[in-house]
Amino acid sequence: MSLPWYWPLVQDLRKHIEDNHMEQRGALEEVEFTEEYLHYESFRDGEDVTVICPWSNHCNCTWESKGHIRFKFIESDD
Repeated sequence: MSLPWYWPLVQDLRKHIEDNHMEQRGALEEVEFTEEYLHYESFRDGEDVTVICPWSNHCNCTWESKGHIRFKFIESDD
């Protein structure tokens, strides 16, 4: 089973939170919320996706992780 396309963004966020924001209540829940958002949100081909620090407004944290969506169709062997 392959990992979802957004897995690198989720892992980047987890590392950032573990390194910088574990004192925040529900810190790791923010990772779960972000993963759920990325899973269910509709993205288009060619779209840029940016994940920012959940506490950017409260602590002036400027951390972010970015990616670019590129869909590729692969024919089935069936």
